[in-house]
Amino acid sequence: MTGRRARLRQRANTVLWLWVLWLLLWGGVRPVPLVGGLLVAVGVVALFGLPPVHRPRLRRPLRLLGLIGTLLTELVTSSVLVAWEAVSKGPKVPTGIVEVPLRSDSELLMASTALLSLMVPGSLVLEMDRERRLLYIHALPVRGRADAERRRQEVAAVERRLARAFAEQPNDGQPNDAAAGSAGTGGGA
Repeated sequence: MTGRRARLRQRANTVLWLWVLWLLLWGGVRPVPLVGGLLVAVGVVALFGLPPVHRPRLRRPLRLLGLIGTLLTELVTSSVLVAWEAVSKGPKVPTGIVEVPLRSDSELLMASTALLSLMVPGSLVLEMDRERRLLYIHALPVRGRADAERRRQEVAAVERRLARAFAEQPNDGQPNDAAAGSAGTGGGA
């Protein structure tokens, strides 16, 4: 009975969020969007059953604060570095695509790592290979293997900090070594 109650609670929460989103999209609370939105939300949840989602609990808030502080510091330093590269080299900034092996098998942790990596100036997540646990990042500046490895280590550190803050365990404790050494570099766009 507990599992059934949890599923009902999850569905009710989904209906509520879809309803609120509907009202926000319609720009206000009026009778037609209010009733129509509720009907659409219930219909979507009834027709398109969503799989259960494992939502990690924040177990170490101080580590999350440390992660936020580190990301803010990285945001500022990366912004300065990218600005300097843009001013000094213009369109000839050396760039590269870096393949980053991830340790976690959790889709949520992988997606969070990709999102936080995307927020750093000079990084663009191109692809996330869920099956092989790889992230492909277009980065600048990348002058050679040392810069590619530095980017790889930065993303790995973000993943570790996220895992620690939410007490998630990586799949096997080891990064995916299938592509741990590859990185491409190319000319700037």
